[in-house]
Amino acid sequence: MSTNLLKTATLKALAEKDVNSIINDGGGLRGRVRHNRAGTLIVQFEYKYRSLDGKKYRTVKVANWPSSSLQEIRKIHRKLKTGLSNGIDPIDDRKSKELSTKLEQAQKIENQKQELRRLAEEAANRRSFSDAIKHWEKLELSRRKDGGKESMRALNKDVIPTLGEVALNDVTRVMLLDILDTVVQRGARVVANHLFSDLRQFYNFAIAREWVKTHPLMGLNKDKIGGRQKERDRYLSETEIVELKATLPAANLLLTTELAIWIMLSTCCRVGELSKAKWSEVNLEQGKWSIPASNSKNAKDHTIYLSTFTVEQLTQLQDITGDSEWCLPSRDKTVHINPKTIAKQIRDRTREEALANRSTASGTLILIGGAWTPHDLRRTGATMMGELGVMGEVIERCLNHVEQNKLKRIYQRHELKAEQQDAWRLLGDRLSLLLSANSVEDIGKVIIANFNNQKAQA
Repeated sequence: MSTNLLKTATLKALAEKDVNSIINDGGGLRGRVRHNRAGTLIVQFEYKYRSLDGKKYRTVKVANWPSSSLQEIRKIHRKLKTGLSNGIDPIDDRKSKELSTKLEQAQKIENQKQELRRLAEEAANRRSFSDAIKHWEKLELSRRKDGGKESMRALNKDVIPTLGEVALNDVTRVMLLDILDTVVQRGARVVANHLFSDLRQFYNFAIAREWVKTHPLMGLNKDKIGGRQKERDRYLSETEIVELKATLPAANLLLTTELAIWIMLSTCCRVGELSKAKWSEVNLEQGKWSIPASNSKNAKDHTIYLSTFTVEQLTQLQDITGDSEWCLPSRDKTVHINPKTIAKQIRDRTREEALANRSTASGTLILIGGAWTPHDLRRTGATMMGELGVMGEVIERCLNHVEQNKLKRIYQRHELKAEQQDAWRLLGDRLSLLLSANSVEDIGKVIIANFNNQKAQA
């Protein structure tokens, strides 16, 4: 006759009041009522038995209900009891099996290493991964402004030591991902993403030359390697804005780039939007800059209402580039500048050390808060608007952000044009006041009495 005490119906009837209680099924099999991570009631069954020497009681996990049925749990319990009667302690037996598994895994890893060594030996007379990389460096990487030094530094540190002697055709997706995972595990997610991009470009180069038949990284993206990069929260303090004005002369930037910095800060525009702007889109008399959908990130037309401060910057810029179609033309004036040009110029000047064949004015634009980017100017302008009392919804419109709430997007069509115009005016007036300070020490003298008036007071 069965000595089991529990029924499935009994388990199904368990409620919150039973949490942390113990229910017995006989023969040393008992269950503890718990919550799983999802908050659902479960029963963790365990087997309590006397050790083989009879000196103490031991408890071993069996299984959880309802992921395992009561019948399956009892079957495991009977197997443990049978083993115990045959002199096999359940806990010791499990530890032994876990140890065996670890030994098998270690042996598997060793076998893989031996296989890699074998492949490397067989590939002695074939194109190695290292040889292929060197060829790519010579024909492609050398075209980059730094001659590919940054990319080769990362490859020589993380990839070449492991795969350098392996034949290119023998390099697998698993090998590459193991290396990238190692970079991620040491906390260098951004490095892993850059390394992934370089490897992907290298294999495109190799496939074009039929060195390999398939792309081992096909179908992967940065989300699956280093993950999305942490969202930046850097913005310039008012002290840094005054400091920026003081440090710009030593940065040896083009005057057009200096003006672009103040335009981006006072309009909260994206660097790409300014880089592609045409003078036909800017109306200084009406104080409007119309950004076409083709130039905006979200493919939406956007109008920026220019403050007096911004008009002054654009007027100076027009005196320099007004004979061109573009606000920021390329050297031959046939097209706009590359959208990355301004960012690279600023990046060169916020590095601790200069890169080869780049600006020697490194470090000149590192501010009190550290390095910064053109996009940080957009964030700074928005932050200043908020500090000046501008409503969040108005700031979002000034940034040309898409409303995330679908109902609001459909039914609330009011564009808040007047409010946006006032927000840009407040920002421009504040920047004018800040830049009237001759030094960082003078910033304490800048006081705003009432920004709701037409003119800010100092």
